[in-house]
Amino acid sequence: MSHQFTSGVFLHGQSAWHQLGTVLDGTLPAREAFRIAQADFTVAGRAVYDADMRPIDGYQAITRTDTGTVLAVMNSTYTLVQNEQLIRLAEALHEDATMDAVCVLAEGRKVTFTARIRQAEGDVLRGDPVQQYLVGCTSHDGSLAFQVLFSPIRVVCQNTLSAALGQAARPSQSGKLCRIRHTRNANALIEQLPALIDVQRQQFTGGLAELRAMASTPCTAAQFRAYVERVFAEQLSRTINDRRGDASTARPRQLEDLPAWESLANKFHGRGIGAHIPGVRGSYWGAYQALTEFLSHEAGRAKDPTEAARQRLESLYWGQGAATLTRAQELALAATRA
Repeated sequence: MSHQFTSGVFLHGQSAWHQLGTVLDGTLPAREAFRIAQADFTVAGRAVYDADMRPIDGYQAITRTDTGTVLAVMNSTYTLVQNEQLIRLAEALHEDATMDAVCVLAEGRKVTFTARIRQAEGDVLRGDPVQQYLVGCTSHDGSLAFQVLFSPIRVVCQNTLSAALGQAARPSQSGKLCRIRHTRNANALIEQLPALIDVQRQQFTGGLAELRAMASTPCTAAQFRAYVERVFAEQLSRTINDRRGDASTARPRQLEDLPAWESLANKFHGRGIGAHIPGVRGSYWGAYQALTEFLSHEAGRAKDPTEAARQRLESLYWGQGAATLTRAQELALAATRA
């Protein structure tokens, strides 16, 4: 399945969307959370054999020592990174964060933890909370580096890990992602964590103030229409033919010509996720959330749902979706200062 979830533990009584893994109230020490999630296993590089059972030089099979599962075949120079490094990173958080989730993905090819950063949570509106997380992850198949990132996304599966990594990698999110190339650098990263977390707290406080400003700024139906026109100004600058292929029927595009418009309008007027929360509807926070929900849940033209989801993900990381979302946020914030 796309979530690639193998085992895990979810704390604070909050289950994952896939309803798998162990759910516990409260939090746990990092090492205990990894143990319950079955994420404290070790890996070893073992010989690779040909059909005649002769060792193949230059390669090693990265293998879980507890289950014997081969996670990848890598060249012999590949350096193993044990989960112990990730556990030590999580233990180093001390009073700065509390463990929230630990996940084993794709039979152990990836391992990740999520911790809630203390003093980095708050409500944009009553009942509409945001939380800053610290996410640590590593892989045993070479698919991603040992790294730590700061994200508002709670990682509970491959999908949410991809979303958090993609968001942290955007140029606008400079400072949200720290990778290391060798396990010997893990100690240096651990020493830097308190300072990094303190910076993130300060940035979170400023970001929360901006979101609250959006929520306190009214947005009428006419203003929402003008807002969407500015967000999609580049698309609206083109012409459209009333009769397909007939250039003589060309005219300027209008909002109603955009495939997104009807869905955006419906979300803004009360059908969006969280629109029922008092204060969302009729505000620039509600307007921005309508854009966010469309881009992350509906955008994409592929008929196959899986392919459409892949296109949305890539677009939100590196493509037009990321640029559109940034523009939507900037315009909503500009409205709060008008």
